[in-house]
Amino acid sequence: MGRHNLNKIRVYYFTAETDDRCFATRKPIDPSFNRKKIINEITDTGIQNILLRHLENNSGNPDIAFSPEGIEEMNRNIRTLNNGKWHQPILKVRVYKKANKFPIGKSGNKPKKFVGAAKDTNLFFAVYEEEDGKRSYSSIPLKVVIDRMKAGLPVADEDGVIPTFVLSPGDLVYLPKEGETISVGTIDKSRIYKMVSCSDNRCFFIGNSIAKPIVSKYEFNVMNKIEIALTGENIKEKCIPIKVDRLGQIVKLGY
Repeated sequence: MGRHNLNKIRVYYFTAETDDRCFATRKPIDPSFNRKKIINEITDTGIQNILLRHLENNSGNPDIAFSPEGIEEMNRNIRTLNNGKWHQPILKVRVYKKANKFPIGKSGNKPKKFVGAAKDTNLFFAVYEEEDGKRSYSSIPLKVVIDRMKAGLPVADEDGVIPTFVLSPGDLVYLPKEGETISVGTIDKSRIYKMVSCSDNRCFFIGNSIAKPIVSKYEFNVMNKIEIALTGENIKEKCIPIKVDRLGQIVKLGY
């Protein structure tokens, strides 16, 4: 029996301490699967080859190749596309991407199930206000908030400073007028906005009375949400949070 040099054996390991981990999910085939996506994201090289051959047969156009009719044609000819070998019909493929996900629990099979917020989405927007009224902002990823809450820490802090208030999607804010004396019974309800999303130091809102735009991507902007109020003010610079009860009555106004 020959001897082996164990110093030359490559050892691979997985750790939750790095930010370059990859996670795989199954996704249905659609026209977004162009050549680059097929090569870089699909885990199964055999399926890669079938999809690439089918794409080439359709002039490299994924809109045709992976339309419902194109997918049906691919599965009819799948033996030919697979060099004469049988292959089960392909409707979904396993793709992988780098992500910063975390397990949903510690018991049972929960450590093997990973979740994360949607890409480029933050669920917490921290507003810091100085004594002179000047504000600064930051978006906080869901993973960071959960880790801090587990440790019994505030949702956010900046160099030890706790935010004046934190907004999440669905929270309501009031945009006071210049010099207005604010009270629960006298506020102008047309100046109430709902927080929709945030990214970096930007925060987006929509009027609280708007359920859905009549003309999508036209009435406000292409994202159907706004940073600047209908009256011209930057909402995040002057807004104050509102708390309402289950009947929609304002029960708290302010920090």
